[in-house]
Amino acid sequence: MKPILFLIATFLFGSVVPVMAGAVVKKESPAQIAAKKNFESVKASSASGDAVKLRELADLYYSGKGVARNYTEAYKSYLASAEKGDVLSEATVAWMLRNGQGVAKDYKKSMEWYTKAAEKGHVEAQLGLAEIYYNKVGLSSRDYATAYKWYLIASGLGSKDAKAFIPRMVQAVLKEPNVNVEQKTAAEKAAQDWLAAYVKK
Repeated sequence: MKPILFLIATFLFGSVVPVMAGAVVKKESPAQIAAKKNFESVKASSASGDAVKLRELADLYYSGKGVARNYTEAYKSYLASAEKGDVLSEATVAWMLRNGQGVAKDYKKSMEWYTKAAEKGHVEAQLGLAEIYYNKVGLSSRDYATAYKWYLIASGLGSKDAKAFIPRMVQAVLKEPNVNVEQKTAAEKAAQDWLAAYVKK
């Protein structure tokens, strides 16, 4: 009986000890150590409230570089940066609000942030805004004319996606009963005026 107990004990401890030893012996790679140091450095510098540093901190939380991935903390830092006028953070806050990432979904606030970034010339925000109007995300009805305006603006700023989508819109929805001629013309003029004003900035 004793040899059997010894074998059982050896089997149990033999299988446990290497696992425990592996956990203790495991070392961080130089890249992991550098990433953690970078995170701590960015976190410390973001305490000044600088919009770019806050966005950098948010990026690290979002991607999990040097710290455990944390969308809630990422959202907080992006929001703090967006409130200081950082256009990249404004667009990211809009996206996170729309998708409920790190924060509860809020389509109204998402549109507000998309609009702020879109008005500053952020093409992805313009596409996001156009898509919201096109697909009536959080809206009571579709607004093809406004979607068309933002797709035209994004296309005017070089978006290949917008440029490719516009002909499909024209063929499929930019006609009665969805959009009348006056609405289509008004959207085109609004886009031209916006682009002309943007170039002058």
